Amino acid sequence: MDGRQAAQDVIDGLPEPRRSQMQHLHDVILAALPGIDVRVTEYSGQLIGYGWYAYSNSRGPAGDWFTVGLANRKAYISLYAMGTRDGRYLVEVMRDRFPGTKSGRSCVNIVKPELIDDDAVQELARESWAQFKDGFHRGMLPQA
Repeated sequence: MDGRQAAQDVIDGLPEPRRSQMQHLHDVILAALPGIDVRVTEYSGQLIGYGWYAYSNSRGPAGDWFTVGLANRKAYISLYAMGTRDGRYLVEVMRDRFPGTKSGRSCVNIVKPELIDDDAVQELARESWAQFKDGFHRGMLPQA
């Protein structure tokens, strides 16, 4: 199945209002990243990944991972971004652009999607993809 269709099937299978909320964020990300590779994967449930890249570890090639991710969770929507700025994950740097959320190093948990600024989502997506579109290079991500 085509990745975009698989993503749409995930969204279409959600109850309202989460369906409309996920659809909106999905559309915002796609508008920021036209032509991006979209796939659905399992990551603590179904996750829609955008901008896939091959990564490696100290033993060599390890697999594929997403640059930006969107996932429906029980109490919130998770927005993931692998990009960095100034030695920190973009999510950490841009935390103030996502009001009313809880965030980790590379994930924003969105409880009230209506508070999220589309421009912030697009900036997060574009900047993340710009860093990974030519592939992953060891040392790109912050150390724990």
